[in-house]
Amino acid sequence: MLDGYPGPVAVIGANNRLLHGNARFTARLGLLEAGTGALSPPLLRALARMRAEAPGRAARHSVTLEGEQGLVVLDLSLLPLAGEGEGRALLLADDRTMDVHLRQALTDSRARYRDLVNISSDCAWETDAEGRFTMVMPRGLAGRDPRALIGQPAADLLDPEAPAVVLLPFASPTPLTDTELWLRCPDGHSLCYEVSAVPLYDKDGQWAGARGICHDVTQNRRYRQLEAEQRQRNRVFSRITSVFHREANPRDMLQAAATACANGFIATGCQIFSLPPESARRGDAVQLSATSGSAAPRESADAVIAALLEGPQPRTLVQALEGWTVLAGSAVYGGRVVGLVLLWRTPDRLPWNEGDSALLDQLSSQLAPAIEQSMQHLALLEASRNDPLTGLLNRRGFHEELVRRFNRLQRDGRPAALLYVDLDNFKLVNDVHGHARGDEALLHVADILRHNTRPSDMVARLGGDEFAIWLDNADEHVAVGRAQIFLTASQQLAPYSGDAKRPLKLSIGIAVHHAASGEDLNALMGRADAAMYSVKRSGKGNYAMAAS
Repeated sequence: MLDGYPGPVAVIGANNRLLHGNARFTARLGLLEAGTGALSPPLLRALARMRAEAPGRAARHSVTLEGEQGLVVLDLSLLPLAGEGEGRALLLADDRTMDVHLRQALTDSRARYRDLVNISSDCAWETDAEGRFTMVMPRGLAGRDPRALIGQPAADLLDPEAPAVVLLPFASPTPLTDTELWLRCPDGHSLCYEVSAVPLYDKDGQWAGARGICHDVTQNRRYRQLEAEQRQRNRVFSRITSVFHREANPRDMLQAAATACANGFIATGCQIFSLPPESARRGDAVQLSATSGSAAPRESADAVIAALLEGPQPRTLVQALEGWTVLAGSAVYGGRVVGLVLLWRTPDRLPWNEGDSALLDQLSSQLAPAIEQSMQHLALLEASRNDPLTGLLNRRGFHEELVRRFNRLQRDGRPAALLYVDLDNFKLVNDVHGHARGDEALLHVADILRHNTRPSDMVARLGGDEFAIWLDNADEHVAVGRAQIFLTASQQLAPYSGDAKRPLKLSIGIAVHHAASGEDLNALMGRADAAMYSVKRSGKGNYAMAAS
C-alpha cells in the first residue's frame, strides 16, 4: 500500500524506529543514514520534537536534511496509526526543495532589484489608467518627494515651455525607449529626463497604465549643448578670421573684420575702435577705425567704452541702452588695450549670451595685432603726410588732398580759395634768436592759421617758412575776410622778430577758383604764388588777390 503513495512515506515505531518505507523513502533525500538504512539523526530529532509537541496527535514540521545532491527541504506530517500498536505512526514527507529554492531566488531577485534601484540615479515609477502616479521610488521626480507624487497626474510635471511630446511615456500604450522630457520643478527651473516605459494591462487585457524609469540627463544635455555651442563658435571664429586675414592692407583688414563680425554675430552693426598710445594721440583718445551696419549714436558708444575700460583687461560686457543692446570687448596687445569692439543689436533680436561673450573674447585676441598694425600703418602714413614740427599737412599730404578736392569742385560747381602764406623776415629770427626760437615762431603761425579756419578747410606747412590754406566753398569776399583775420592775428608774432624795424609778418597771396572758368589746378597754384610774391615786392605784411 505504501508503494502506491507518490511521495516518501514510512511507518515509524514507538521508539522512532523505521518499520517500513516505500521506495521513495531513501537516503537520497537524507531520510536514511547512508549504509545503515536507519533514520538519519536530523530526522530522528525532528520526530522527537513532533511527538513531544503533539503527543498522540497529528503533527507537522519542516526540516532541512543533507541529501545526496545537497540540502533537501521537507514538510513532514506524522499521523498516529490507530489499532497498529501504541506509538506507531505514519510519516509523510513532502519534498519542498524546489519551491523553497524558487521562492528564495525570487526573494533574492527582488532584493537585488530593490538594491539596484535604491543605489541608482534612476527613478522607477508606475501610473494608472488615468495617468496618476501609483508608485515612485526610490527618489522623487523634478524636485518632488516620491510620497507627494502618489495620486498626482504625471502630466502636471511637464514644462509648459518645452516642446510638446508626441506620446507621453507616463500614459503610453506602447513601449518607449529614451524619450526626452523636460519636467518643471517647484522652484521654476526645469530638468531633462530620458524616460523608458512599457504599458501595463489588467487581467482582462485592458490597458491599465504604464511602468518605467526616468534618468536625469540635464547635466549631460547641458554638456552636449555647450559642446554644440563651442563647435558653432569655432565655425564662426574660423569664418570671421579667414575673411579679415585675406586682406593685406591693415585698414581693409579691420573693415572686413567689422563686416564679418556683424554677420557672424547676427548683429545690427559692428564698430571697431583703436586706442593709440598717449604719445601718439591727436584729438580724441579713442578713434573709430571701422564700422559696418547701424549702431547707436557716438555718445552712447563713448559711455560703453568708458565702462569697458574700467577694471582689469581684457574683458567683455553687455549693456542695455535705449533701443539697443551692446556686446563690447577690449583687444589687448603687448599688455596694452589697443582697441575695442562694439557689437550692436536692436531689441527685436536675440539677447547676448555667454557664448557670444566667449567668442568675442576669442576674436579680440586675433583683432588686437591687426588694430595695432593699423595704427602703426596710420602713424607711418601721417608721418609721410604731416609736418613733424607743426602737425600740419606737409607739401605731399596737402597736394594729394588738394587734387582730390579740386576734382570735386568740377562736379559740385562751388567756388574755393587757395591762399599762399610766406613769413616776412623769418631768416632774421633764426639768425638773431636761434633756430629754437624760430621753431616757436613757426608753431605760433601754425596755431594762428589752424584756429582761424574751419574744420573742413586745409592748412599745410609746405616747407621752411611757407604755408598754404585751402578754403572750401569760399568766394573772393570770404577769402579776403579770412586773410584779414590772419593779418590781424599775426601782430602777435612781433616778439619773435629779429629786428623791430624788420618785424616778423605774413605775406598772403589769394587765388579764387570758379568751376565755370575751366582753370586747371596748376594754373590756380601759379596765380596764388604770383599774388603772394606781388605782396613781397610791394612792402610785405599784406595780402593780394590774384586776377581771375
